Amino acid sequence: MNTPFDYSLRVSSRVKHPKLRIKPFGGLEVIIPPRFPKRAVPELLKRHTQWIETQLQKHQSAEPVLPDNIQLAFDGSHWPVVYKQPLATSSAHQIVITSSNDVTEQQAHSVWQLRSWIRQKAWRLLPPLLEQLSQQTGLSYQKISIRSQKTRWGSCSSSGTITVNDQLLFLPRDTAGYLMIHELCHTQHMNHSSRFWHLVESHCADFRDHEHQLNQARTKIPDWFLRDLYR
Repeated sequence: MNTPFDYSLRVSSRVKHPKLRIKPFGGLEVIIPPRFPKRAVPELLKRHTQWIETQLQKHQSAEPVLPDNIQLAFDGSHWPVVYKQPLATSSAHQIVITSSNDVTEQQAHSVWQLRSWIRQKAWRLLPPLLEQLSQQTGLSYQKISIRSQKTRWGSCSSSGTITVNDQLLFLPRDTAGYLMIHELCHTQHMNHSSRFWHLVESHCADFRDHEHQLNQARTKIPDWFLRDLYR
């Protein structure tokens, strides 16, 4: 059966029922549980054609406006953004973005600087929290990696490397902490078995609330950040 829309398909053990999601600047994503038959996806899309068309039209926007401030829910900080010419004086209390020599590349250049600032901030704030939670839970890891990822908030490799998304800075600290506990528990159980979830719950009793927050969290990420991520 031909599908009425282009889409990306993701299988996730975190969902019990199929979900349709419009990724910012990334089109339609279909998320299905492991046991949902892939052959049933086209019919699912046909049943929700009107909703999909409406949502896709809403997300067909122009280049996002560059921010005049950045707010980080992780620590409640607020950072004014100042756009200046090269060699302008900087300040520890604001983000200074310098101009590009190529006017046509100015927005991309500015976004690159903003994303670099977020990454540097992530390296200052996220590793100490992971280390604190490791000591608190007694769950050890080998090293931390920080990336910008489209779909994953975090992961844990079989070698003990925990990767976290720098976009966690746009989420509350408690939710970012839950994500880290989740990945630390994977150092003991590389699956989502009942034993894994029991371990998670022993260290974070309200993990279901944080799971819900993570499932909705893409709406918290600024458009300028996401547009560059999905290019």
